[in-house]
Amino acid sequence: MSSDAFEVFEQMKSFLGFGDADVDNLRALGPVFAKHGTGITDRFYETLSKEPDTASFIEGRVDALKATHGAWMSELFAGDYGESYFDRRRRIGEAHVRIGLPPQFVEGVMSFIRVDGQAAILAEVPDRDEAVAKCGSLVKILDLDLIVINLAYADERIERLTKLTGMRRALIENIIKAGGKRK
Repeated sequence: MSSDAFEVFEQMKSFLGFGDADVDNLRALGPVFAKHGTGITDRFYETLSKEPDTASFIEGRVDALKATHGAWMSELFAGDYGESYFDRRRRIGEAHVRIGLPPQFVEGVMSFIRVDGQAAILAEVPDRDEAVAKCGSLVKILDLDLIVINLAYADERIERLTKLTGMRRALIENIIKAGGKRK
């Protein structure tokens, strides 16, 4: 992944307004997701197993993948969202790219987790304003994760173009930037 990716991650944290209040909210959500996370993970993998385009990716590996998913979910609430967090998310994105999982399913999965995650928060946090704030923090961290994963897909596409055309990466990136400028 390009060296600029962490800077993009930091820029997007700022853009989304991800700050100390979000960190506090996410830490406070740890027990909620310790209680509801296994159910969310089970429903998530049940949905994936029913979809013909994703079932082959998980076949024979569901238990191991559930454990990995549980670890990923617990890291959402650990309170560390710096470079090591980014690096772990980058590796997750690269793993999805490596196995050939179509990116639309990664985005669909995040939607699934957003919906079930917000339902868990609403079930466990009785104060409406507090629940809304915690849901907002969950959405932000899931969107940040998705941004990093999408960066891995974009990086892989540029690498493919580099290999296919023999052009340097910097040239391809400049062509992409030039083609996107509006007159």
